[in-house]
Amino acid sequence: MKNPWKTHWYHRQVSYWINKDLEREPGDMQEMEVIRLDPQPGTTPSEKPPVRIFLGTEPGQYRATRIFVWSVMQTRDPARAYEVHLMSNAAGISREGWKTGFTNYRYAIPYWAGNTGRAIYNDVDQVYLQDPAGLFDMDMKGKGILAISAKENAVMLIDCEKMSKLWTIEDVRAGKKHDHFKGAMVDADMFGEMPGTWNSRDAEYPADQTNCLHYTTLHSQPWKPFPAYLRYREGPLYSLWHDMEKAADKAGYLLFTKQHPSNEFGRLIAQYQQMHETPETFAGYQIKKHFKTVAKLAKATNATEILDYGSGKAINYQTIPDEPDDSPYRQSNELPGLRIRCYDPGHAPFSDIGQGSYGGVISTDVVEHLSPSDVPWVIDEMFSHASGFVMIVAACYPAIKTLPDGRNAHTTLQPPYWWHVQMALAARRYPNVRWTLICEEKGKIGRRQRVFNENSPSPLD
Repeated sequence: MKNPWKTHWYHRQVSYWINKDLEREPGDMQEMEVIRLDPQPGTTPSEKPPVRIFLGTEPGQYRATRIFVWSVMQTRDPARAYEVHLMSNAAGISREGWKTGFTNYRYAIPYWAGNTGRAIYNDVDQVYLQDPAGLFDMDMKGKGILAISAKENAVMLIDCEKMSKLWTIEDVRAGKKHDHFKGAMVDADMFGEMPGTWNSRDAEYPADQTNCLHYTTLHSQPWKPFPAYLRYREGPLYSLWHDMEKAADKAGYLLFTKQHPSNEFGRLIAQYQQMHETPETFAGYQIKKHFKTVAKLAKATNATEILDYGSGKAINYQTIPDEPDDSPYRQSNELPGLRIRCYDPGHAPFSDIGQGSYGGVISTDVVEHLSPSDVPWVIDEMFSHASGFVMIVAACYPAIKTLPDGRNAHTTLQPPYWWHVQMALAARRYPNVRWTLICEEKGKIGRRQRVFNENSPSPLD
């Protein structure tokens, strides 16, 4: 039978064929991020165990990850606890030969779940249309795995204790492939079949009969995660996903926020504070290269006060006469008429962002130093403090510096398209703020910049 969901050669871009055999680097995340949904206020908390969902994802799938979690929030039992474990860039696991950045993480779920209890596995290209608790509580009839077939395991219900000896972290780390894990499941008679509506591939079932919708056809996924590699076209139930995203936008929903950042955020800030103890580290040199752009944007928006978000030690600014010694405000001879408020959470003298809005917010040598999980809320915060414009410079290449823990200091290494998506998502919530994104790339033929602004074709359509 012909596979109706297959991505053929003619759906691929030329760059896919050039890069398809490049080895995926192992991840560097020592601890998995978990989004916890507690019982909602005003309800009597359920005595049932939390619904544990392990989501296979990667930074390039941010839009899909956000809407997956949003779909769980919209369909959940408000009296019950839910957990969404983000399996992304896990350290210590080879990804050689993987088709995605998360392909075989699913077989490590028993280990990550403590070899006890139940867990749901979902690929990131899915959304729930009904409460996932309906799957989590399903009668497994003594089996270790429920899926729609022994081969198709993009959605699974897992008995972690039963599968702990068959799917081991040692085999995952050793690079064992799908056939090994599926064979171990079948040989031990651990496979059981779940109703197809819990893994409804594209329009396989009508939406009103679907529990979990799986946008499995790569070249028709509505959020278009990898346009450099795929030729996208509109597919079934395309508008359903976009309607979900619009609802999440309207609610201002983000996976992480300043009040509730990722766990990685605190670990990185602690390392940057340590690095700041060396005078020449994070001095704030990069902004000077962009003073002309800042001046142009300030003039166009009549801005007189600017927030430098992630200013470092502000080496390229001068103090302002008659300002107190501990003032976070600076000026520059190359930016006449502008007062610059310096802000950097890694540098104690500038660790206060201040109150209210500024005519413009500028940021260089900052966003690539964040975890991918925190980039969206940090950019959103920049927009929230701007009344006129936002200018961000993002490096798309490895840093020279390393962190105290040995990792490269550019902890988010993504192509310009990814950064453009992040800017466009934030800007959609602040339609009256102008913006400029400068992506700096470095390759074999030297450096180049790609510049986007509010007039660029949207990557979100």
